[in-house]
Amino acid sequence: MSASGNNLVLLTGSTGLLGGHMLVHLIKSGKKVRCLIRPTSSRSQLKLICTYYNLPFDELEHSVEWVNGNTLDYIGLHDLMEGVTEVYHCAAMVSFNNKDRFEMLQTNIQGTSNMVDAALKAGVEKFCFISSIAALGSTPDHSLVQEDTPRKNDDRNSAYSDSKFRSELEVWRGMNDGLNAVIVNPGVILGPGDPDKGSLLLFQTGRKGIPFYTKSTTGYVDVRDVCRASLELMEKGLFKKRFILVSENEHNGTVFGLVAKEFGKQPPRILAGKALLKAGVLFSTISGLITGKTSQLTNDTIRSAQNPQVYSNERVCKALDYKFIPLSETILEIATFLKKNNL
Repeated sequence: MSASGNNLVLLTGSTGLLGGHMLVHLIKSGKKVRCLIRPTSSRSQLKLICTYYNLPFDELEHSVEWVNGNTLDYIGLHDLMEGVTEVYHCAAMVSFNNKDRFEMLQTNIQGTSNMVDAALKAGVEKFCFISSIAALGSTPDHSLVQEDTPRKNDDRNSAYSDSKFRSELEVWRGMNDGLNAVIVNPGVILGPGDPDKGSLLLFQTGRKGIPFYTKSTTGYVDVRDVCRASLELMEKGLFKKRFILVSENEHNGTVFGLVAKEFGKQPPRILAGKALLKAGVLFSTISGLITGKTSQLTNDTIRSAQNPQVYSNERVCKALDYKFIPLSETILEIATFLKKNNL
């Protein structure tokens, strides 16, 4: 995929797992990239991602225009969009802790609204919003969730789910006002990066040989697929649509088992019921108060663990004639990367 020399791409979230991989893909595709970055953001994960692609970090760093700021700075975003032809909005706050609810809603919703308004005013030609399967509807009979599956707004939705859904509404508003935008809804994104952050925490858990599993089933996707599919959708101009990006739907016991296998550990074998999970929330909360660390197990994650959902990738496969990387290959790739780099 190539780009004209006049193309300037604005990328948000470049220090995260997805944003870091997206930045490398954009650079390799010949794009000129401007990155919005918080002054306090660490670039350690981005350095790891460069290692994976055998790309010298200094080379990448010097080829990118870095701009300090954040998406809540409405005035600053208008200056940031000057000369931009394409936007990839990857930045988002992800938390299932109730104390983060207000900050997450503000960051994700208002930040996206500001990005949309600034893009409209600047006459940006293409806009890609990275949403999540969390924003989609659900099926009570656990049949395949599709892009148009109705969503019910009720107390069972997590704050993160609400924030992504309402962020999408801002993008749809922009589309109604003439913005050429596409929305992608990735499943759980997995890829080489910092094992102490985000979805890669499951590797830290799986490599220890966790004995428990839950009834949870969800969609997983390789970070490289999210990047490639997003770039292709933008290149083909498939706007005013949303696309689910999921390679496979898998039971979490199977996923942990695949991870454990790569590290020579036993797969999980004990089903964790609701009572055990609730006890875990209490223990995790108390432990968090003592250690100061945020609990990864909350009432929201319990609801997710007890609500298996499966997702259809038919729309994107047909639109792009796309073939996703198998989940087993993704897990092997990540495990190999972690072991090679002693992470």
